Amino acid sequence: GQKAQLEERIAQLSEEVSGLTEQRDAKSQEIKLIGLELDGMRKLWHRKLVSIDRITTLERDAVRLEGEHGNLTAAIAQSKGHTSEIRLQIIQIDQDLRSEVATELRDVQAKLAELVEQKVSAEDQLRRIDIRSPQTGVVHQLGVHTVGGVISAGELIMQIVPVTDDLTVEARVAPQDIDQLTPRQSATLRLSAFNQRITPELNGVVSEISPDLSIDERSGTSFYTVRVTLPRTELTRLKGLTLAPGMPVEVFFSTGSRTMLSYLVKPLEDQIQRAFREE
Repeated sequence: GQKAQLEERIAQLSEEVSGLTEQRDAKSQEIKLIGLELDGMRKLWHRKLVSIDRITTLERDAVRLEGEHGNLTAAIAQSKGHTSEIRLQIIQIDQDLRSEVATELRDVQAKLAELVEQKVSAEDQLRRIDIRSPQTGVVHQLGVHTVGGVISAGELIMQIVPVTDDLTVEARVAPQDIDQLTPRQSATLRLSAFNQRITPELNGVVSEISPDLSIDERSGTSFYTVRVTLPRTELTRLKGLTLAPGMPVEVFFSTGSRTMLSYLVKPLEDQIQRAFREE
């Protein structure tokens, strides 16, 4: 490139300066020698041993050598000046190159930022295209069956039954029995959908008790909803049986032990309490 050509020119000028310097040194030596010769001739002239023409000739040669020496010095200075100018051109080329590279870098960075923004937008659109469940599970009650159909905002697409979380069973408890239940209370679950003779009862724990009554729309029966958590470790006791959402389950809650006398006395106590309240 241009920089390489300029550097080659600097090398040539450096060689020229070296050659001119050697010539100038030689001229300096000639001037020194002719000066010595002039001194000797002048002594001989004073003794009338040589003519004035001989001295004049030597002086003329001395002046010529001084002029050539000066020309060589000027040529050396000129070559060094050209070298400095070329070095400045190289510096300017480097500065122009850095400026050009900096401009290109800014353009590339701006383009990169634009592409990154487009990438983020495209990934966001892609995430919206793919419908992902927050948990790994099994599809239950698929709500959309048409390929290419339009799904409205808030529309139920499907239900996912997690395969890693503990299972939850919803039980309906009569209002008169709800006071006997508390969170973390033990419960026994009987899977009535399977053969009761070979299917073991499972152990669960009360995880939530609804704060208010619910009413069955068809029967009009009032009840409390109690959720019982069934640990995954209990499922290993089923030996290959698979549970599915909606299966009927009978739940028995452990409410503490009672003596035979308490069973006989409890109805009488309740009747006495009602009698006192009526009075």
